[in-house]
This record gives sequence, C-alpha cells and structure tokens, in this order.
Amino acid sequence: MIAQMIVNAGYSVVVIDCFSDTDTQALALECIKVNSLALEHIKPAVSILTSRYKLSFAITGSGFERYLSSLKYLYQKLKVLGNPPNVFFSVQNKTHFFSTLKWLKISYPETSFQIPKLNEGWLVKPMKGEGGVGVKKFKGSNRNNNNCYWQRYINGIPLSALFIANGFSFIICGFHKQLVVSINDNEFIFSGLISYPELDGEIKMRLNNWVSSLVNEFGLIGLNSVDFILENNQCYVLEVNPRPSASMQLYDANLIIGHINSCLNKLLDITINLKEYCAYQIVFAETNLIIKKNIQWPKWTADIPHEGVLINTGMPICSIIARGKSEQQVLDKLLLKQQLVKKLIK
Repeated sequence: MIAQMIVNAGYSVVVIDCFSDTDTQALALECIKVNSLALEHIKPAVSILTSRYKLSFAITGSGFERYLSSLKYLYQKLKVLGNPPNVFFSVQNKTHFFSTLKWLKISYPETSFQIPKLNEGWLVKPMKGEGGVGVKKFKGSNRNNNNCYWQRYINGIPLSALFIANGFSFIICGFHKQLVVSINDNEFIFSGLISYPELDGEIKMRLNNWVSSLVNEFGLIGLNSVDFILENNQCYVLEVNPRPSASMQLYDANLIIGHINSCLNKLLDITINLKEYCAYQIVFAETNLIIKKNIQWPKWTADIPHEGVLINTGMPICSIIARGKSEQQVLDKLLLKQQLVKKLIK
C-alpha cells in the first residue's frame, strides 16, 4: 500500500516486508522478505539496502506495536518520516493513554487494568496488538494474563478517522466504517473499511476537537488514525494509530506527499480527493490452500501471493478494492469480487 502510493507520487522505493507479495516486488527496486519485524530480522535487511542504495527517507507501516526496539533502530539508521519512538510508545502505553484521555475529557469505554468482578459485558484486549488480534469477549478465562486489559463492550459502529498532522495543526482526511470478522477465537479481526461520509455534523465537530487535543498532547506528525465506536450518537475513542493506516489507500498519491511534507517541513497543504464511496477488504482463506500457477489476478486485487505458497485457514489471501455511488453498492461489489477471487483459487 505505502510502496504503491510512493511510486504513484513519483519516487523510487525499496521495501522490507513480512509478505513480499508479487505486486510489492513489481513496484520496488528491491524487496527483502523478513520473518518478522524483530530487531534480529530488521538489522540485516537495513544493512543490505543502505549498502546498495542512497536512501532519502523511510516510512514505516503497521506491525511495530510489539517491536519498539526495531522502531528505535530504524530511527537511528534512517531518516524516518513519522512519529518518533517516544511518541509511539506514549500512545501505545495503555495506562498512560487512557489516563491522558480522561485528563483531556475525551470519552472512552470504561477501562480496567484489573480483572473485572463480572465476566459479562467486557472485552479483553492485548496491551500490544494490532488489527483486532487477541481481542475477544471476556469469559473469565484470561484471569492470569498480565499482558492484557479489560474494556466495556459497546455494541456500536466501529469507525476511524484518518488525519494528517504537523505536531500542532491537522487536517482530517476522512471517516471510515471498519469491517471485522471472527476467525477462530479472535472475534474482532480487522477485515477492511469503507468510507463513511454520513457521519453527523455534531459528531464530526466533537471528533475534530478531540483530534486537536490528541495532536497537541502527543505531538503527532504525519498520517495517523484514531479508532472510535459510535453508539446512539455518542462516540468513544478506542486507540490512536500513530502511523499510516490501511484507510490511506482509499485516497490518491497526494496523501503520501502530504505525509512527507508534514514530517519534513511541517507543511499541511494537501487536497483530499474522495468523491465517491470506496472500500478496501481483506480476503481470508476459509481452508488451507496452495496458490495455483498462472492465476490472472484482476486489477482490483492487491497484496497478491506468490505461486505455490501455502495459505493456512484464516490467513489473508489478498486484498480487494471497490468504488461506487452508495455504501450498499460498494458492499455488493466487494461481495461479488470476493466470490470471484474464491473461484480463481479453487
């Protein structure tokens, strides 16, 4: 996603990635696949690329929530455009984050760092996680887990706001409804998102004020997103993702240029072009499968796997994107495209 937008903006790109999909390899001058974002895997890859290329800057994607030492290393070795490790840590430190929300008078679901007395009505969440992995309804079986916290379950609409900031000012790019699926014992896995322009004006104003407080309190720069839940015209902040998020691919290359400019020289000068409904969705494997040879992947697919790769049940196969004049039309297109992908891989 990030590589595609950088290339569309006129730059050349090299990539370090855990998947190294075929379309990523096609975009990049070089793409190094790593087993994880752990420091022992990142270091050799960075060493190879810095010895072969004169790199102007680096942009990180998702996955560093559990690998802050790797993030610190990247900031030591490269000119990384994005929030520095100390900001990332402050936002990801749940006790600090929710106490800050309370101080800023920003609403959030009731949160506890001690085991709730009642099992019902709570979610258990990992201290360090992404994409909904490890989030599940609390049933009393996680009582000895020190790496989690508990939050009141709110049966609302999961949403996010994508914004670009320079440490004190910001521009909200758009709002998006998040799509989730249940895979095995993970009940809230992120599976995609769709643009959500229908958000009430009063809610938008409230979120605008909250984002302003968050940007100034944490000194956020570049592309970020805030996840929140909407229930009965009340909204509650869940977390801030201090990095470019999946929703950015619904927009054109202007967004990555805006990210670069906001990080390099604090400029907030971008034009947001999202004139229709747009959605992104991950297609997950329903059974174990091996990707066949000579599949003609449609242009609306991304994150395309290599031939012969084994994809286990519940793992991502690829991503699909759809656009339309209404939310329902886009959702119908996503369903049709998902069915087409499943036929291709049979």
